[in-house]
Amino acid sequence: MTPIIFLTFANDPDAHLDLLKEESRRLYGALEELDRKEYLKLLREESAQVKDIFASFTKNKDRIAIFHYAGHAAGTQLNLEGGSGDAEGLAQLLGQQEGLQLVFLNGCSTKGQVQTLLAAGVPAVIATAVPIEDRKAMEFSQQFYEALANRRTIEQAFKMAQAYLETKFSKSVEVVMRDASWVGAAEQENSMDMPWGLYVQEARKTEILSWKLPFFRPVGLPQDMIQYIGSSFTANRYIVLVLDEMCKYNPDIYDQMVEKRGEEVIKKDSKHFPWLVIENFPWPIGSQIRLLRFYDKPNVERLEHLVSTYLITSQMLYYILVSDLWEQSRRTIHEAKWPQLEQQKSAFANFDFLGQIPALYDKIVGIGMPFIGELEMLATDLENAESPLAKAHSFLEKLRRELQTSPPTADLDKLCVKTEQATSIVLRAAAFLARYRLLTVRNVSINRPRFEPLAYELDMGPLNATQGTGLNLYQDQEYRRKENYSDSSSVILVSNEKHLDKSLNLSPFLIDKNTFVKVKKSETTEQDRLAHIFLMGWEADNQLTYLAVDHSFFHALNNEDDQIHTNMTQEDFTEGRNLKDDDFGDDFGLDFGLDADTGSDDSPKVFQILYDQYLLCKNDLA
Repeated sequence: MTPIIFLTFANDPDAHLDLLKEESRRLYGALEELDRKEYLKLLREESAQVKDIFASFTKNKDRIAIFHYAGHAAGTQLNLEGGSGDAEGLAQLLGQQEGLQLVFLNGCSTKGQVQTLLAAGVPAVIATAVPIEDRKAMEFSQQFYEALANRRTIEQAFKMAQAYLETKFSKSVEVVMRDASWVGAAEQENSMDMPWGLYVQEARKTEILSWKLPFFRPVGLPQDMIQYIGSSFTANRYIVLVLDEMCKYNPDIYDQMVEKRGEEVIKKDSKHFPWLVIENFPWPIGSQIRLLRFYDKPNVERLEHLVSTYLITSQMLYYILVSDLWEQSRRTIHEAKWPQLEQQKSAFANFDFLGQIPALYDKIVGIGMPFIGELEMLATDLENAESPLAKAHSFLEKLRRELQTSPPTADLDKLCVKTEQATSIVLRAAAFLARYRLLTVRNVSINRPRFEPLAYELDMGPLNATQGTGLNLYQDQEYRRKENYSDSSSVILVSNEKHLDKSLNLSPFLIDKNTFVKVKKSETTEQDRLAHIFLMGWEADNQLTYLAVDHSFFHALNNEDDQIHTNMTQEDFTEGRNLKDDDFGDDFGLDFGLDADTGSDDSPKVFQILYDQYLLCKNDLA
């Protein structure tokens, strides 16, 4: 059953709260995406009266998970519009709601109501001990709900809101936890140092503090759509069926699979469905799935590309977690070690990326809060040897080794089907990536017209492997202007493009090559405007080698035309000196000079910043 968040606000014409409307707008903005995707239902009452609150609870029996009030309040009442609401009566109402997880009273001095609410059966209450400044109240609640919307638990969201206020206002907002037997603590404590408190029923403490909003819908595709896909494809049938899981995280995908004609819903031509899988995964994964459309015969080449899809997906997930671990290690005093970052080519070629995820995820949880909470499910499944994901992982790693030593030749039809099934299981486990956006950021400009707020203008565009390879940078100047910036010359992962301050920088692990290769605008070619995506490979001779995702993992591993390295200079690209003769000239008695000169030692290295970042990361995690 879809949970409901009920946001209520009440102002007073005689003691007007200027920022109450702004708080309503911000909280709605933090949660509206989850409401639109039907993960939750959002109710908002901006002029709340007693009758409105009771009517909403009656109409939505046991569905309201969080009740939020913002406005004037005191120890025994909420100052609702049209008259005050008595705390005793409200507590009786709220205590009867079986689905209720939290009551958030964001008004002045509401701590006096906590005992009544807990005694009535409310599991958890956030309340204030003292009068609260309007702006702090707004920003505290905004940070709390944004954290909840990004898959944080109640406890984590409360601590994140606390940390935000400590950082911005340089004053402690201590987390306080009490059980229902708490009495008179307001008089016993110097509560001026702890405006907000989180109070929890002791018997349900673990359950409530770990509660979080759902981040997917319980159902994906209708059964008739699954049957439609199954009858439309032979090769890649199981890959296309990954849409079932992707739609749980991004219901917009299903809307692209059907056409609505009045009350009737018509399925679109299934030939477009593979592109929905491709386009809604990040570019590295989508590019591999796109290749599968051209290798649809049951042979060794198809096996190689299926395994390559598994490897690139695993590598993408692995680098997301390594990036997150590095971010967390920089924000905490706790040490985070990950010496596996440094690898030679031979070790990289056989590295089990997916197998590292449980340990990596545990390390992040040990020092902070993961950027992608959905990875918890993937890590848990990998640790369960009987889960489909663990079995698929074991099978694909075994086949990977065989392809590099003695490729199979018998029963290729059955082996290709089994491999496709195993690869689709891995893609299903990574389907949550369909709710994130991969963006390339090529430049950040600071813009502040006179008397207007500071803004950042970003040259940025989405990285999805569409039918072409062109990169469409956003042209809408208003959309490119952000209140908060993102890092330049990088690829970032975001759950909401409106909030780039809540992003994960994937540099130096995943890069858009053309971000770093500088050319004059007058010399810009169509090729320069494309995105050219590379994943980090191995380190040797004081340089990093990166592999393109345009072909299979195995092709990139063994072909220099799919590789770049951090010792390359600008001249290596503009004059073609990164190319090799490959003895072509010797065959015809002509030296083309491609190997003759690799540029001056004084020439700036295009990717030096990436190698510097890598060394810093390696040192931090060593």
